[in-house]
Formats: sequence, C-alpha cells, structure tokens
Amino acid sequence: MTMNRPRWILLALALSFLVVGVADAFVAPLRGKDYTAFDVVHVFLISALCYMWCRADGWERGVPAPGRSALLAGVFPVLGIPIYFFRTRPWRRALLLTLGATGFLAMSLVLAAVGTLSIEFVRG
Repeated sequence: MTMNRPRWILLALALSFLVVGVADAFVAPLRGKDYTAFDVVHVFLISALCYMWCRADGWERGVPAPGRSALLAGVFPVLGIPIYFFRTRPWRRALLLTLGATGFLAMSLVLAAVGTLSIEFVRG
C-alpha cells in the first residue's frame, strides 16, 4: 500500500513531535521559560507542515484551498485546520475531521511526552 502526499506530511508531523520530545530531554529550558530552543523551532516546523498538508490535501482531492484557509492553517493551526475543513467539506464531514484532528493533536502530544520520558527513564 502506498501513501499519498498528505499522509506522508501527517506522518512527518507526528514524528516531529517524537523527535522534539527526545531532543528536549537533552537540552535545558531557556532561561526563565518552560520550553527549549527545539520547541521554538518546532512551532515553525508545525506551521510549515500544516500549510503543506492543506495544500497537498486540496491538490489530492482536486479542490483548491478557498481563500487563505491554507495560510491560516499554517499561521494558527488550532483555528486554521477546522476552518479549512469547514470551507472544503460538508459540515458533518468537517465536524468529524475536526474531532479527528483534535485526536491527532492529543496523540502527537503524547508522542512528545513519550519521547522525553523514555530518555529520562534510560538516563536514570
């Protein structure tokens, strides 16, 4: 079974959370903050991948992203992805996909935590 481009982008997005989770275990947080430099870079990577996913999804389905939905998904994914769904699909399908995207986000955050905790566990 071959994966289409949007699925490859989603896989890269999920793996980016795992990789950053592992990297966070090796780097101290920024002074006075709860996040590391990897987390800051990861925000830009998430934005780029969300934008790329919207464009690839629209291209794959033969539907160009209406207006600036893909750009909004890249700039502010938590709001932009649901807007993209509701502009490109019937509302019931868009609602289900929004719930799925919420689950994907939760799974990605768990992957980041697993990455960090696995390194912390190995280091003792």
